[in-house]
Amino acid sequence: MILRRRTERAIGQIIWLGYFVLPIVGFSAAWWIRFKSGLFAVPDFQPYDEYKIPILIVASFWAIVFAARGLHKPDITRRFHSEAARIGAASLIAMVFPMALSFIYRGYFYSRLVMAMGTVITYLLCLAHKELAKFVVRHLVLKKIGVAKKLIVGCGDFAQKVVEAMRRDPYAAAGIVGMISLPGERCTADLPYLGDIDDLRELLIKHNFDEVIVAHPNVDEDTILRIIYECRKEFVQFELVPPFWNLLRGKIVVERIGDVHLTAFADVAMKGWQRVVKRIMDIVGSLILIILLSPLFLIIALAVKLSSPGPVFFLQERIGRNGRKFKMIKFRSMYADAEKRLAEFLDKNEATGPIFKMKRDPRVTPVGRILRRFSLDELPQLFNVLVGQMSLVGPRPPLEREVKQYEKWQLRRIDVTPGMTGLWQISGRSDLPFEKMVELDIYYIEHWSLWLDIKILLKTIPAVISGKGAY
Repeated sequence: MILRRRTERAIGQIIWLGYFVLPIVGFSAAWWIRFKSGLFAVPDFQPYDEYKIPILIVASFWAIVFAARGLHKPDITRRFHSEAARIGAASLIAMVFPMALSFIYRGYFYSRLVMAMGTVITYLLCLAHKELAKFVVRHLVLKKIGVAKKLIVGCGDFAQKVVEAMRRDPYAAAGIVGMISLPGERCTADLPYLGDIDDLRELLIKHNFDEVIVAHPNVDEDTILRIIYECRKEFVQFELVPPFWNLLRGKIVVERIGDVHLTAFADVAMKGWQRVVKRIMDIVGSLILIILLSPLFLIIALAVKLSSPGPVFFLQERIGRNGRKFKMIKFRSMYADAEKRLAEFLDKNEATGPIFKMKRDPRVTPVGRILRRFSLDELPQLFNVLVGQMSLVGPRPPLEREVKQYEKWQLRRIDVTPGMTGLWQISGRSDLPFEKMVELDIYYIEHWSLWLDIKILLKTIPAVISGKGAY
């Protein structure tokens, strides 16, 4: 809950009004372009009076369909491409019935070109209208105008983690006012302390809260019922953060079986046609890149072979999808005895978590430093992609010793096929802490789309050229 209910209703009404007015503007503009602009031949002029009633009918359908699909809601966290797709689908649906009527009604032959142009123009106007509304609302929220006031029940370490997670989204965190404590709780959270649970009723009235969020891992049933009772009396939304909230990723639905309400976790991993499309992209992409980069492969191979004794390629066992082991191929960037000498440098690890990184690792050869800076040592993994052990985009494949140190929630990153590049590579690479890297990988898994893969691949090019975070 980001906006106060009355604020959200008022903004929704303004947005909805636009969905009624803009089709009138769009289809009227289409009529003018067709019959008045001079851009088209006009053998049979059709006066605007004949279009007034049909345009009003179309505008009514437009407003009804858009409201039914929830497009009047601000949705300030929704991305542009998602909004464009939703409005596009609603626009087509809104035109189906009016177009069917125009074909059935033989009293007057309305211009099909006006219908087509009107649909496109109105779609663009509605998309611009929604994005402008979201832009304004975002600025209002950041200025804390019209935001839903949130009270956190709980003030310990658990509450602190919840607040930190909420603060990652500036819109969600804008309305947090303060916290209250539960009996026997030691307060460590970074929020204004407003009192204890006995002050709840008074605080709800005094501060006019919109939302109460219980952030404590061990709240007893009586306390929860008491909080719900007070919230209902003051028309305040009650929310509970479960102890295992970190595991609640992906699509969550509430199902009812008899009188029992169950929380269901839908599997959002790539499957079915999504995997087929991604695999086709991997095969085609890796084949094209192998052919185009073959001269560079030869140059790098010669440089590696001539610069230090040892093989050209370095094969290392990695963990793939669902824990399957495979040999990942790289151009050798270290001296031949690098793996045996690893124990000497473990105390000099500069990375967080189970991974090992050193900016000035003495085991790296001079040629290897250049290869690593521009990720050229990773190019042979295109063959891993071609045979299906890896993908062009995905979480980086970890070592077995790293996986053994993972926390349970971090194991999510090996649920899918590992990739050559991913979100963390275009977001800072080795400069990022391990936990942030895992969070980005899990975000990728749960929000995968073909468009996201394309964006990551395009952003990988400048990230590799800059060499930032590569060592």
